[in-house]
Amino acid sequence: MDTKENVKAAAGSAKKKKCIHDGHRARLTDLAINAGLENMSQFQVLEYFLTYIFPRGDVNPLAHRLLDKFDSFTHVVEASVQDLKTVDGIADRSAKMIHMFCELFYYFTESKMGKKCVVKHKLELVDIVEDLLRFRTAETALLLALSPAKVITHRRKVTIDRNNEVSISFLEIGNFLASSKTSTLVIAHGHPYGSAMPSSSDLESYEKTSEFCKTCGVHLLDSYIVGEDGVYSQADKKLLRKYYDVADLKSAFVDAANQAN
Repeated sequence: MDTKENVKAAAGSAKKKKCIHDGHRARLTDLAINAGLENMSQFQVLEYFLTYIFPRGDVNPLAHRLLDKFDSFTHVVEASVQDLKTVDGIADRSAKMIHMFCELFYYFTESKMGKKCVVKHKLELVDIVEDLLRFRTAETALLLALSPAKVITHRRKVTIDRNNEVSISFLEIGNFLASSKTSTLVIAHGHPYGSAMPSSSDLESYEKTSEFCKTCGVHLLDSYIVGEDGVYSQADKKLLRKYYDVADLKSAFVDAANQAN
């Protein structure tokens, strides 16, 4: 076979592979639309997600390598850029694009909640802090300023410094109160991978923050903790919202059915 024939054969082979990959991508898209992501396997969802990061080529082997290392789709998109780059086939650009997926999700939830600025009921505050903190993996706190008409006028996210004696420094809170000129403050923070029940440091922090707000002439309406099991109100001293996993829900339905019989 001469050089021209070699080139022609190689081109034909590449075209054939491209057609196969394009067809597989189309089938994945149809599956996602028709069946829904919730009815796809974790591997299929990851493979479908990777088609957005890599517009060409077969991402199937890469999806296998990522799941082998990180175990789940969630852990893949939550991984750091440096950690992702340890996987064969992931370069700096693709690692950054995968890592930014969660940031896009947070941006979406914040933008959607941005229109909900009037708080008519306390549970609406729970909705807001839940949407902004529930799925964050870093320890993050939230400050909300309320007007006398119960309108959220200012909002600020703060990275929690665990070396501090309180979850959020008084300097940070003082700066927020000064800039927002609010008379009512709401605080919330997350317990990534942990319970929403307050720790001893959370209880101490709540008391100190409440006293600090009083000295500033501001009412601390509540301090919420968002955990894996729900949202806890430190003012009400109880879970205002409880999260159930699938096993818990099935068990609850069985118990309800047994009681009905």
